[in-house]
Amino acid sequence: MRRRWHSAPMVDRRWGVPTRLGSRIPLVSLIQTLAVAEYLNFRHAANALGVSPSSISARVKALEQELGVLLFERHARGVRLTDAGRSFIERVAAGVDQLDHAVKAAGRAASGECGRLRIGVPSMIPGSFLATLVGQYRKDRPGVEVEVTEGTARDALIQLRADRLDIAFVAGT
Repeated sequence: MRRRWHSAPMVDRRWGVPTRLGSRIPLVSLIQTLAVAEYLNFRHAANALGVSPSSISARVKALEQELGVLLFERHARGVRLTDAGRSFIERVAAGVDQLDHAVKAAGRAASGECGRLRIGVPSMIPGSFLATLVGQYRKDRPGVEVEVTEGTARDALIQLRADRLDIAFVAGT
């Protein structure tokens, strides 16, 4: 038996924005809408993004239809944000900033500039060499939190295998 989906918009109670069940807004539509809001002109936004004005216009129009609100008032010389558009743009800009931050943070973590390094050390290993090593690592990578866990060599190896440590120093074979 097939289910029938109603084409009428539903209201997402968290956001109060009419959406269609299962719909997703492409990120490119949001970026292009932000550009139009910044330049208040489709042609200028298109030039800045290197796309055609008609494609931006079509995306913004589709977004407005998807949301069920008018974001811009169109005029011969450009556009003006509606109150709903201003509210939407503020929140979308904050979300895009968060995405940008997440991408940069992932890049820093992947390159080892930030994150966490978990080190297991048996309590009988002298601390002098390790203190020097960790001190130099912290100097070279100030964005990386270093956690040192003391215990037996066996405990360190168990934690390493369970992915609770990134590295373990052990003495002997």
